Amino acid sequence: MPDELYREVLERIKPSAVEDAHMRSVAHEVIDKLDSEAREHGLDVYTIHVGSTARDTWLKGKKDIDIFLMFPPDTPLEKLKEDGLRLAREVSPRFEERYAEHPYITALYKGLDVDLVPCYHVEDAAHIQSAVDRSPFHNTYVLKHIDGLHDEVRLLKQFTRGVGVYGSELRTQGFSGYLCELLVLKYGSFDGAVEHGAGFKRGRVIDIEGHMDKSVEHPDPLIVIDPVDPKRNVAAALSGQKFCEFVDACRRFLKAPSIDFFFPPAAEPMKKGALEGLLASRGTKLLAITFKTPDIVEDTLYPQLRKAEDSLAKLLERHEFKAYRTDVWSNDRSAIVLEMLVWELPAIERHLGPPLDEREHCEKFIEKYPGAYIMGCRYVVDIPRKYDTAVELINAQLKSCGLGKHVCASIGQGFEILTNEKTLELGPEFARFLTKFLRAPET
Repeated sequence: MPDELYREVLERIKPSAVEDAHMRSVAHEVIDKLDSEAREHGLDVYTIHVGSTARDTWLKGKKDIDIFLMFPPDTPLEKLKEDGLRLAREVSPRFEERYAEHPYITALYKGLDVDLVPCYHVEDAAHIQSAVDRSPFHNTYVLKHIDGLHDEVRLLKQFTRGVGVYGSELRTQGFSGYLCELLVLKYGSFDGAVEHGAGFKRGRVIDIEGHMDKSVEHPDPLIVIDPVDPKRNVAAALSGQKFCEFVDACRRFLKAPSIDFFFPPAAEPMKKGALEGLLASRGTKLLAITFKTPDIVEDTLYPQLRKAEDSLAKLLERHEFKAYRTDVWSNDRSAIVLEMLVWELPAIERHLGPPLDEREHCEKFIEKYPGAYIMGCRYVVDIPRKYDTAVELINAQLKSCGLGKHVCASIGQGFEILTNEKTLELGPEFARFLTKFLRAPET
């Protein structure tokens, strides 16, 4: 079964000869163009093709290429930026300037997005001057060791995509393509990676080159030491949640291999009637605090959204409300989403006073609260609850939560609390998100 299954998966994910030839042709043309421009401007710069398209581990349908402009290590940073962007702009009149650790250009060339990234050509990864300087070393290492395992990497990439744990960006916090490549190099095949993955425990260390710098602590669920940098954990972006989801998926796949692990059925948008029935059967309430999405990149947005999610959950807990599950979602509008177990409380709450042996404090407490009484050898008093619904509390105190700079500014301009079926007003993509968020049973 698995061999037939793998053949079927590869037929769907392996680029055709035509796709591959086009990708390589574009890469060569861009490199020739950039090298020629560098010579014309008298710059000591050369260009290389890196990433999965250079290593032949990319998946069908990929529309972007990574091209790095290699500058001498003694080039001043400002000159690298200036000359690098000037050269990159020559590739195509259709380009966009983007920012990571430093600026780069994404140019549209013959139907492909070409990322043109200036970096330093350093002696080894121990002397990098910016994070992108490692990429050429990653490229060299994988090309040297992959030894016919290209399709095994493709299988692992598609598997992690299918089970929802692919992508090291902060929105996903999952497995990078390079991490997938290293797991296949370590275990020799897709099967090997999955078999070992099923047995992973938090804190697992994988050190292919046996050169881990033990002076560096890695508090991550999975530690995969970069073969080109003994101080770096390639899996540092992987969250504990995605790590555990991967382990679970490996175990389930080994018990019952299926195409659905690679190509799961698309989540159906939650319908109004189904949502009403599900919440009624559970006895829970759905809240979505929505606001305009700040105009920032996702790797800046999502940490702020998660900070807001965590801060709001703690605010609710301090006031005796209880969320069953929480998450964040973003499109044109963003939302902090909560399924509430307790969203309404009695009109009174108990206010604790001092213990009886603190006589002076007790007298002041009784003077302030004549109706105080003894419970457990201390004074207590029943007082009106300031916020007896979660919605009232959020409306009053959301802006006082830890929100992150841009999310705080957006919420400051106005937010809305949608409840239950009203949350579907956020649109069909949010409705699909709800199906997964609520772990809705298949119909």
